[in-house]
Amino acid sequence: MGIFEKIKSLFGLHSDNTKNFKKIISQLESLIGSPINDYDVFLEAMTHQSVVSQNKGFKKSNQRLEFLGDAILGAIVAEYLFKHYPDLNEGDLTKFRVRLVDKNALYKTALNLNLQEILFYDRRFIKDSESGLKSILADAMEALIGAIYLDQGLLKVKKFIEEQIIDFIDYSIDSNYKGQLLERSHKLGKGNPVYELVKVSGPEHDKIFTVAVSIGDKKLAVGSGRNKKTAEQNAAKEALEILDKLF
Repeated sequence: MGIFEKIKSLFGLHSDNTKNFKKIISQLESLIGSPINDYDVFLEAMTHQSVVSQNKGFKKSNQRLEFLGDAILGAIVAEYLFKHYPDLNEGDLTKFRVRLVDKNALYKTALNLNLQEILFYDRRFIKDSESGLKSILADAMEALIGAIYLDQGLLKVKKFIEEQIIDFIDYSIDSNYKGQLLERSHKLGKGNPVYELVKVSGPEHDKIFTVAVSIGDKKLAVGSGRNKKTAEQNAAKEALEILDKLF
């Protein structure tokens, strides 16, 4: 039985889950950069324990894949930080790693990938709780990483993690510079700061983003980083230092 026929047998011919699963599988294949070989492992990754106990058609939950994905995510993030930040000490590297692998980061990434549209779970399990949904989506993200590793191998899952998590999540230690600059700009009567991406350099696997920030009609500072959000934070930090000297 094919993967989509299996879903139809579990949820019915006109199930929204069937349509969404086809859509997300197509999106995942685009993100991964190659066709999926084993659809069953991705169905398992999107199956929460709560639905297994309620529907005998589901044989496995995503808990084992979650375990695998957690280990893979931690190792790949640690290697990335170690190679890209040679001057950071162990304490700062740990802070960066925690920000990239915690439930908040995984939840945001899962929402960005629309995993909530294809995750099979019993809605009674979360009782309309945002924290409950956050937990199962974060777990599903780890399970997805495990599935990509098993289906596509280490290089593909590494690329996926770097592009979909590391480049997406703002993991800077102090992420409040933009907020401080916004407040400062309003006090000066200049309105909202404007951020503009002015340059992207480096190879595909090691890009550097450069962002300029303007207040009013004046370009005040630039900042760089491994992703756009970090570059914006660094530009805001530099702008704050300039404003301190001017005022």
